Amino acid sequence: MEGKNPQSNSKNRPELALPAGSLQCALYAFKGGADAVYLGLKEFSARKGAVNFTFEDVRKLKQLCMSQNKKFYITLNTLVTDEELPEVEKLLRQLEYLKPDGVIVQDLGIARLIRESFPTLPLHGSTQLAVHTIQGVKELQKMGFTRIVLSRELSFNEVERIRKACPDVELKVFVHGALCYGFSGLCMASECITGRSANRGACAQICRTWFSCEEACTNNGRGSGKNETNSWLFSMKDLCLGELVKEYARIGIDSLKIEGRMKGPEYVYWCARYYSLLLSGKSEEDEEVEHAKECMQTSFSRETTTGFFKTQKDTMTCTDYPSHRGIRVGTIERVLNNKAVIRFEKPVALRDGLLVISQGEKNNESAGFGLSFIEGGRSFISEGETATVNFPSQEFSKRPGFGTTVWCTSRHNQNLPLLNESIPLYKEPIDIDIRILPQSLEINGQIYETDPLQEAKNPTDARTQIKGIFEASDKSLFSLGNLSLKNESGIQNPFLPLSLLKRIRRAFYEDLDNRFEHSLETSFEQTSKKATATLPKRRDIGLWDEIVKIDDPNGSKAEFMSLSPLMFDEEEYFKKLDGIVEAHPHIIVGLNNVAQIEWAKRHPETKVFADFFLYTYNRLAYEELAQRLPNLIGSYETRKDTPFTYVGDDFKVPLFVSRVCLRHNSLGPLNKGLSCAGCSKNSTYRISQNGRCYKVLCRNCTTIVTEEQHDI
Repeated sequence: MEGKNPQSNSKNRPELALPAGSLQCALYAFKGGADAVYLGLKEFSARKGAVNFTFEDVRKLKQLCMSQNKKFYITLNTLVTDEELPEVEKLLRQLEYLKPDGVIVQDLGIARLIRESFPTLPLHGSTQLAVHTIQGVKELQKMGFTRIVLSRELSFNEVERIRKACPDVELKVFVHGALCYGFSGLCMASECITGRSANRGACAQICRTWFSCEEACTNNGRGSGKNETNSWLFSMKDLCLGELVKEYARIGIDSLKIEGRMKGPEYVYWCARYYSLLLSGKSEEDEEVEHAKECMQTSFSRETTTGFFKTQKDTMTCTDYPSHRGIRVGTIERVLNNKAVIRFEKPVALRDGLLVISQGEKNNESAGFGLSFIEGGRSFISEGETATVNFPSQEFSKRPGFGTTVWCTSRHNQNLPLLNESIPLYKEPIDIDIRILPQSLEINGQIYETDPLQEAKNPTDARTQIKGIFEASDKSLFSLGNLSLKNESGIQNPFLPLSLLKRIRRAFYEDLDNRFEHSLETSFEQTSKKATATLPKRRDIGLWDEIVKIDDPNGSKAEFMSLSPLMFDEEEYFKKLDGIVEAHPHIIVGLNNVAQIEWAKRHPETKVFADFFLYTYNRLAYEELAQRLPNLIGSYETRKDTPFTYVGDDFKVPLFVSRVCLRHNSLGPLNKGLSCAGCSKNSTYRISQNGRCYKVLCRNCTTIVTEEQHDI
């Protein structure tokens, strides 16, 4: 598969791709310096809560991108059912018309449909595919993907290793925005607890809610160890790489991605501004960069982290407050009845939004408030000044103490004006071949009758006349591309009345529009659902990386082992797996990541099944795997209405699979190394929420959280 050569790109600025939850966001992304935007449509987007785009919105954006030499990508990154495939096909036909610069996909069935029926659409692999290894990237290349968005949980060294090993494919990495506790594409917490699937665009953000843990009370010193203290154990800080993005540029990463399709134009604009300035060569110390960063964080920011970029020296979770806190502007000196004396480190003004987070009698408490009073009748406070201001003391069970941080969450003058959305709609240019015949015009093979043509009394340039008429296509989806004209009427200067040409033009474009609308009537074949081999109860197999013996109907025992969805040292992982297969030649292996497909190809004698993290939500996804793996015998799915083997109510899939160690990030100080390197191999403890109990197991570099059910 052809792609960019990173060696030739190493000295060039990588593409800066911003989120666009609305047309306004897209306009401000480009205004701020973005090279591209990515956006979802009303259906099949992983961010259903965003405004998202209509077909007409994308036509405007397409025209804008063409005029400004920008790019746009469509996110079609959810799992779809068999019943939804006809609607997906209709959507892809619309995208074929719009010609985006890429379609970002998670579902292997959609990828197969694009590759076979819509080959002009560039196929990009979503981060929801959990690609974090060299083999995962190469397998997607074989499936026709030209760009892969790598998992957010990779270190810089791991990304660099993939870049060097995969020089002929475009790579995209996240550099800023919200982080999920669960590994991208592997989080089942929302689906299991609320019935809202993150893989279907309806994440309920379980990781941003309260949990209780006795160890949290003890280790944080906030309680007596009686589970009386709650905290946001799984809430992650926001990623902010800053100048570190220059390292990605150095090694030839093709695109840098900022998260945030649920956020507004201010956030998008200032993120674009901040990172475009850095990529242009400016440093964090530059006054213009400092201003852009402060505005960016004021528009939306949790506490920040560099994530997995390098070995962690700080924690990546923020257990005291899960939402926007903006920038630090001061500290409390004392709290009065309905006022507070605050020393301000940064200037503030009336109507700015402030926030205070403080330890209450049992839990952390917070209160946001607008600055409406400054003692002395002033309208602003300068940097370094101490002032008495209004304060919501009643919101706290006990008054915040000396030194409590004051945050600024909004500026009174930071709202951006609406940009003009009156953008011409994109029209697909159509090359037109016209033959002038004695009693008709033939246009692209279609005959349009005319009266017998006569010699013009006042000869005009027929080409100029026809071109001017056909360039005006009114409300049609199409416009004139290149014009080829042949006069075969036998008349040197045929007279073509304007009314005739306009009537023919109208009929021609109406025919094109009708054909396009007709093409949206799906031709997708609804075939019968394919049955797969009977697999044992998923509960009997356990989680992964353990060999289990299960009785089959014949009374003998079959051996099963499911593979871990995460394997950062895949070379060592597959080496051990080869040894296991050699010692157990009849073992049946479960695949949980696209990186494991190539291993299964190399072991055609070993039966394999698609486990619940190698999603087969529809028959096309299963057919994609079956075509590549003749040794595939079946598939597990988490849906009850699946044509494949249901995992069962007696087996509860992990809520979170993570590279973040909860013990060191949320329950105590991080001792050493990346993630849970300081944990023992099988460190287990329990947490609870609303009467439901969960187990947390730290296994080396993987943390697994399951609902209480069986030993893990």
